[in-house]
Amino acid sequence: MNFTLRIVLQLLLAFVGLFAFVQAILIVTLRYLWPQGETNTQSIGLFVFILCSVLFLLTLFLIGWYLGKPIYFMMIWIRRLAGGNYELPPRWDKIHSRKSGALTIPYAVYKELFEHLRMLAGTLKKNENDLQKSEQAKQEWIRGISHDLKTPLTYISGYSTMLINKEYRWSKTEEMEFLAIIQQKAVHLQELVQDLNETIQGQIPLKKEKEDLVELVRRAVADVGSAPWATGHQFTMEPAPHAILGLYDSKLLTRATRNLLVNAVVHNPGGTEIKVCVSLLNNQTAEIRIEDNGIGFNEAIVKDDAAASSQHSGLGLSIAKQLVAAHGGDLVITSKRDEGTSLSIKLPLAQS
Repeated sequence: MNFTLRIVLQLLLAFVGLFAFVQAILIVTLRYLWPQGETNTQSIGLFVFILCSVLFLLTLFLIGWYLGKPIYFMMIWIRRLAGGNYELPPRWDKIHSRKSGALTIPYAVYKELFEHLRMLAGTLKKNENDLQKSEQAKQEWIRGISHDLKTPLTYISGYSTMLINKEYRWSKTEEMEFLAIIQQKAVHLQELVQDLNETIQGQIPLKKEKEDLVELVRRAVADVGSAPWATGHQFTMEPAPHAILGLYDSKLLTRATRNLLVNAVVHNPGGTEIKVCVSLLNNQTAEIRIEDNGIGFNEAIVKDDAAASSQHSGLGLSIAKQLVAAHGGDLVITSKRDEGTSLSIKLPLAQS
């Protein structure tokens, strides 16, 4: 039934009922309670006037309670929503029947309004949760980029220190090689700053293009393996015998691979062997596997991604996991104390 029509019918029934009640009281009073033989018209009129006034006020009170109580309840509910409290009001259960669960009188008259308010509360709560998740993801992304800024800065600092060290005389070829690396890392810094700017503006960049996964990983391994602070660690790579093409954001996937390789260097002593394999698991999935024979970490930590990120590798592992997930892939960690660590990145081979 239409909400407005139901309100009108409820009011008509209320007025008819009250009118019948007033008439009954007047008839009973005049016929049975009024003194016998009394003919004073003014006294009767005064009595009727007072009685009607009292009944009229009682009628207004009853109608006010009937219509006003639910409205007051809804006003309190709306005030809670405006204050950011999206839970159901405290008396929500009390205005419902325990047996049927339906709204009780007089709240049932406003059934549609209560239902819409409940839907609005649910929508507002969902929007707030989505906003919080989005903001949290953005903050994690910003922290990740800030973390990644340290890597090119380490290269620039290391090679520039080598160049200005007066104890060594570098050949022109070596100097040009160092300067080329410094210039390359400076460009990388500019890209990270641009990513940071786009993230602050609410955009997390992911620009996929057809890339050769084997060549992408080879460049990352060569980059980390040639760093001054990686001296003493032994890198080997077993690439697939042919190119593995897929749609990837080369910049972000390189960041993920580099983070994992840097972790393998930073968290293991000199002499650690780091082996990188790129293979095709099937027609839809490729795998990047990074294994080392370093110190490893407890299996209990591996089961807790947050603990693994914070206790073993800082933000590097967490960032890599996010970047792999953004490509629709998965990062699996296997590690044991004093037996080394194995990291498996499985990526889909989306075709253009």
